[in-house]
Amino acid sequence: MTEKGRGTERTLYKLGLAAILVVAAAVFFIRYFHISLTGPLFACPIRALTGLFCPGCGGTRALALLFKGRILGSLLCHPLVIYGLAVFFVFMGSHTLEIISRGRIRGLTYRHIYIKIAVGILIVNVLAKNIAWLFFHVDLIRLAEGTF
Repeated sequence: MTEKGRGTERTLYKLGLAAILVVAAAVFFIRYFHISLTGPLFACPIRALTGLFCPGCGGTRALALLFKGRILGSLLCHPLVIYGLAVFFVFMGSHTLEIISRGRIRGLTYRHIYIKIAVGILIVNVLAKNIAWLFFHVDLIRLAEGTF
């Protein structure tokens, strides 16, 4: 691997560590001040204006369901959440092992295919939700919350 590639991965690793700190601070803030993540403050404006699901609809619920151990419900709400967390934790874990092992274990190499897969998941997800809603009047997010 070129030094430029290793530099990119080092930068991504540092950004990942920063993201962990930001998320930890947000979780503390939300819990300490008892902030609800549901209701009109967090309603999707695209959904409210058009009646259609946006590409991000269901992400917060998917994360909440995942933390409750309801993996199928999370996957149905927004499959990108599970994919993104899996790639994130494998990347961060492998690079932590690389640092601890002083390079004897190589960390996951960044490839553009990871982003292409994420975009594909996002497109299929928004199409499936909107087709289910428009043609069958089935809200897959509500279904996931109540079923799985």
